[in-house]
Amino acid sequence: MKRIFSLLLALVMVLGLAALFPPAQAKTGGKLVALTFDDGPGPYTSRLLDGLKERGVEVTFFMVGSSVSRYPELVKRMYQEGHQLANHSYDHPDFTGLSDSEIRSQISRTNALLDKAAGAGSTYMVRAPYGSTNSRVRSVVGAPLTYWSVDPQDWKDRNATTVKNRVVSNAHDGAIILLHDIHSTSVDGALAAIDVLLDEGYEFVTVREMFRRRGVALENGVSYTRCSPTGVDYGPVAEPVISSASVNGKLQITITAQEGTSIYYSLENGTLNQESKRYTGPFTVEAPCTVWAVAAYNMNGDRSKTVSKTFSKMACEPPAIQVTEEGILNLTRVTPGTDLFYTLDGTAATENSTRYTGMVPIEPGTEICACAGGASFFTSATARATYSHLGNFFRDVYMDQWYYPYVDQAVHEGYMLGTGFYEFAPTKPLTRGQLITLLYRYSGETVTQEELDACPFQDLEKDRFYVEAVCWAYAKGIVIGYDETTFGPDNSVKRQEMCKIFGEFLSYRGKLLPEGTGSAEQYTDAAQIPQWAIPYVESMTACGLILGDKEGTFRPGATAIRAQAATLLVRLSELEDTLPDAPTEPVPVEPEPTQPEEPAPVEPEPSEP
Repeated sequence: MKRIFSLLLALVMVLGLAALFPPAQAKTGGKLVALTFDDGPGPYTSRLLDGLKERGVEVTFFMVGSSVSRYPELVKRMYQEGHQLANHSYDHPDFTGLSDSEIRSQISRTNALLDKAAGAGSTYMVRAPYGSTNSRVRSVVGAPLTYWSVDPQDWKDRNATTVKNRVVSNAHDGAIILLHDIHSTSVDGALAAIDVLLDEGYEFVTVREMFRRRGVALENGVSYTRCSPTGVDYGPVAEPVISSASVNGKLQITITAQEGTSIYYSLENGTLNQESKRYTGPFTVEAPCTVWAVAAYNMNGDRSKTVSKTFSKMACEPPAIQVTEEGILNLTRVTPGTDLFYTLDGTAATENSTRYTGMVPIEPGTEICACAGGASFFTSATARATYSHLGNFFRDVYMDQWYYPYVDQAVHEGYMLGTGFYEFAPTKPLTRGQLITLLYRYSGETVTQEELDACPFQDLEKDRFYVEAVCWAYAKGIVIGYDETTFGPDNSVKRQEMCKIFGEFLSYRGKLLPEGTGSAEQYTDAAQIPQWAIPYVESMTACGLILGDKEGTFRPGATAIRAQAATLLVRLSELEDTLPDAPTEPVPVEPEPTQPEEPAPVEPEPSEP
């Protein structure tokens, strides 16, 4: 029964690891083996490291703390060359004869020494001296205990050929092999065995990497002697990719790596460890500079090779685009020393585009793209602008956007203005005060002093742009407000409110609106339209003033944006000439909702209002 439970637990662990490390790089059939070296470092460890580096092999070192303190630079080299650091006690006692506190001291003292290479916060596997353990030892060490499935007894037979032959003859897929780098013959025998096993198709990995690649989660207090094939191999950790872009005149660095890994980086040197900066998103640098980076599931024993990239060019800002009233394009250099390039067909500008040498006459209906660059600079981001068909200049409205013709005409007719610096802010949310001001401006009327004095709303701030417009609209019966004294001028306008306000405006202008058309039923979200808004949604839909989106939804509670307001004002100017005049009898005005609506987050930009 215990065996069945263990098998089920192992299966759960494999499935859990598969979710943590998605098999984007999964392979099958590879033969993995982990070489481990005990009791060092020692006088022959440097030669071992040279041989491992030459062969591109990474191993695991179970080190004794007292030796670590004598060879700290060797330990740092081990770590930097991708080997796994592990704990083999401080001075090699039999743990079963120690107290709990003595065992913890042996572990913690050695961990502290290893931290000097791997960085604080690193985790270390443990191998109890002599392989001597029991349930108490396993519960105290606070780490996975790693032993071996192959022991060539290199400490007994100090002969390199014997060591090589025993390693080669006993090696198997998933083996953990025990060796000692304190013996010269063990170093020579190990390197000779590596050459043979590489030719036989074995891949040498650290202990931690072997278990991760096979989807087995290591647990504290559990002893491991091998990692047999599980049917999957998630592969080694891929090297991260370092890229750059010129953003707002600065060099922005982006580092990407395979899913599930963490990225560590440095701008100072390639000596990365657990304490190095953790990449959380793009960052800016000053060129020239070099960026070093590594991707890791665990920085101690399961990480990629360290990569670096040097950036010698400087970042620059795109030029400022301006078009005069006479239709003359002028590009202004923002970063001194850059060359400027442009296109007039809407395609992105590059250093292969037309070089700007002076002012250029252009025709209405031209989309301009421009960038900066040159031999000493990265190419900047592309700046865009539009010299519209009606002669307007926009820095943020382009001809491939659905609202372009409406915004162009609304600005040309004077219904709406920009927000400064030739920007229209088409996707900016619209407030109630702004919408009423637009209708007031469209009407061409002026508010009287009597209408100003009679306005009951106490939340209109003195001298704000909307005061006259709101008082005028209230006097004409276009708006009432949330209650007798509250208008909410800074609240965002919902699409359902917009229907009511435009409907009341057309009624005030003496136009007869279609009623009871049932047109709201065509929308897939018709059930979300409040009862008070249905007549207005239906009449505005029937008029063609306000429509749904491509998906057939109306989105009654969505926040209206400036581009939609421009579209409605242009349609309104066309609609007024086609609607019949209303009877002279006054039409009762429906009250607006009694409670103010909280401003809603900006909805995804619709294709059409």
